Amino acid sequence: MNLRGEVSGRELVVRADASTASGTGHMMRALALAQGWRDAGGRVRWLAAAAPPALVDRLLAEDVRLEWLSAEDGAPIEPGSPPDADRFRDRLLADPASFGVVDGHWFDSTYLAGLDEARARLLVVDDGAELDAYPVALVLNQNAHARLVRYPASSEGGPRYLLGLDYVLLRREFLGPRPARTIPQVARHLLVTFGGADPTGMTAKALAALARLPAALRDGLRVRVLVGAANTEAARLAQLAAEIPDATVQLDASIDDMPGAIGWADLALSSGGTTVWELAHGGCPTLVVETVPIEERLVEGLREVRLFGHLGRGDRLSVGAIADELGARIGDREWRATMSERGQRLVDGGGTARVIGAIAEVGR
Repeated sequence: MNLRGEVSGRELVVRADASTASGTGHMMRALALAQGWRDAGGRVRWLAAAAPPALVDRLLAEDVRLEWLSAEDGAPIEPGSPPDADRFRDRLLADPASFGVVDGHWFDSTYLAGLDEARARLLVVDDGAELDAYPVALVLNQNAHARLVRYPASSEGGPRYLLGLDYVLLRREFLGPRPARTIPQVARHLLVTFGGADPTGMTAKALAALARLPAALRDGLRVRVLVGAANTEAARLAQLAAEIPDATVQLDASIDDMPGAIGWADLALSSGGTTVWELAHGGCPTLVVETVPIEERLVEGLREVRLFGHLGRGDRLSVGAIADELGARIGDREWRATMSERGQRLVDGGGTARVIGAIAEVGR
């Protein structure tokens, strides 16, 4: 899909944040769209109220123009507040050729309504279909549970909905030919990833579960634990990892090569956020834990398409239950092969280009 002629020179204005409380998923997902827009010849301006230093560096490396949201007295602006909407609206109205992207659960119907005429040049990235109105041009829900019937009925001239796995936003590093994946009889490479912040402490619980595995399974097991840019527990996690006998456990902070980590892994243990679709695209069999309420809806979609194993809510999940499920899947080659093939089939990697194509159609 050649979009350069319709994107070249136009500015994409992104409004997304990342923090210990909200995680990094919204920002990383919007980054995929920003990369695609830049690759098609467009410019990107990013309005942010919060972001960890590692992600700020990532944006700047992509030649993104970053603007921090703050009041005239220098105080931070509350994400999703009327002053936030005012700044975003004014930025969009200053350039009639620009197009806006909003990603974050704190941007509600009132926020969107406050954008006035700029709403006609706006895409909202959504997960829950929970707003009472979507007064925008495009609504993107890239999840398997996305259904038009879940959204409020709209009159003629309402938004166009981009729903389902055909629209999964993947960053540039995930695109291109996927390397061939070998499914071993026994999984010896385990990837543990609970997002950029892990506010519920699931990484520590996963490490405790690894220590509970039978010695025969730990022997020769290599584990990579991804500690995200907004995770404040790195020192404690390192101590827990060092106490696991037999297995080799490596902690990776702010990883630069997520596709490489996914390709390395025979099996993954993950939260139910946007990383699930990266794992699916890479063909990595995964056990999924619901760490925040919205992930219950996302995992509902995984069940509908019969993808991956579902361990349930993290706050109800015992260390022993995690260990039991890990132990079962480490030796289940047939299940891992099925999940690998199904994930790669469901997430083809063309979602970012399809979304940019939809934005270009609005521009026409």
